[in-house]
Amino acid sequence: MKNLLFITILISCITAASEKSINDTWCLKNGGVTEHRTAYGTYVDCLTDDFAIETEYDYNWKESIGQSLHYAEATNKTAGILLINRSESRVDYLAQLSAVINKYDLQIKVFVTNQ
Repeated sequence: MKNLLFITILISCITAASEKSINDTWCLKNGGVTEHRTAYGTYVDCLTDDFAIETEYDYNWKESIGQSLHYAEATNKTAGILLINRSESRVDYLAQLSAVINKYDLQIKVFVTNQ
């Protein structure tokens, strides 16, 4: 049981580091600032002149909607999501995310990058 817990934590750390690395690289290329602290004490993954962006792996797209809207409200910017497509994904998560954004007319700009 301890080994399983250790492996789970290790995988989580590796994934988080990769997501952060992808975010940092993308944000820098797009003139943004990473880890901008809001008045609420939350941290925007990437803040540009126009967008407050939440970066997430494709399978976590559902979480990215709420966070991006919160960051947008907290910074008075447009909500953005940087969706990281994983090569092993067998599901079209971008289509699912786009369907929700379109159905509810959410003001969220989606950016896509590959892992």
